[in-house]
This record gives sequence, structure tokens and C-alpha cells, in this order.
Amino acid sequence: MKPQISVPKEILANIDFANTLNGGRTESLVWVNRGEAGYEVFVKMPGVDPDDLQVDIENGHLWLYTLHPVLKVNEEEEVESFLPYTVGDLLIPSDVDVEHISARYRNGRWRVFLPFSENEGLQRHIDLDWE
Repeated sequence: MKPQISVPKEILANIDFANTLNGGRTESLVWVNRGEAGYEVFVKMPGVDPDDLQVDIENGHLWLYTLHPVLKVNEEEEVESFLPYTVGDLLIPSDVDVEHISARYRNGRWRVFLPFSENEGLQRHIDLDWE
């Protein structure tokens, strides 16, 4: 029989859950360049498999994250739980063609490309009417 380990709730509330459970994580680098055709978001995460970076668009944001497995209660469980680790959460500019955003992995880093839209976005000045 395995010994039961009891950790006080006060300690659990103050630990870095993902880092403690999975034995540590590497620090990621994220940078953005503006080119002639659009924005390039580069991500470098040493020790992370190329297939592990997730790229989602939610409510006008580009969300970059990985999923880390959380410990199972027992080995008989079929479903494993995952804890998301956010690498970047970037606001998508209004001049981006959201339908044509692409991502690829090459030379040890991910590149997410956000092409410019044909129209210049929804920007205009509105004059105030006086009554």
C-alpha cells in the first residue's frame, strides 16, 4: 500500500503547480516583427516538441500555449488531464486578415504569420454633433 502524503492547503496555494508537478519547464522566448506583408510572431521553447505548441484565435486574441499533463490518480484512468501553459496572448491588430493566419515550425522555432488585410482595418474619425 502506498503511503498517503498530506500537504497543507496553505502550501498548495502558494506553489507553482505546473512547475512543481512536471519537474520544471524551460523559459520561452516570444518576439514580434512587422514585415512588408504582415506580422511575424516567433516562439522558441527549448525542450518542447514541435507538435506541442497550440495556436488558437479567441475573441480577437492570438493565444499561444502548450498542454502539460497533470498527474493521474491511478494508472487505470484512460483520460489524462492537461494544464495549459500560456506562452503568449497577443491582441490581433485590426489590419490582419484573420482567415489566413498560418503557423509552421522550422530551425528550432515556431513562426506564426499574420498577413495584412486588403482593407486597412476599421479605423476612422467620428466628429461630434452639437445639439
